[in-house]
Amino acid sequence: MNDTELVENLKEKLIAMEERLKAIEKEQRMIREDILSGRAKERMQRRMLENTQQKSEEVKKKLDEEIRIGI
Repeated sequence: MNDTELVENLKEKLIAMEERLKAIEKEQRMIREDILSGRAKERMQRRMLENTQQKSEEVKKKLDEEIRIGI
């Protein structure tokens, strides 16, 4: 593996880590809002139900692409 390939590989991994970090931060904010609202259980259940099948398929497709790249 030459230097340019190594740099590109590290760049891709860094971008993926940044995306995951943003998603975690967003989820943390939502959980805090749920807890502070006093109706955490209701709000969390509603949010879970809002995740449509389409979102699940998009996540699955993205993970499949990452797995193929990793192999």
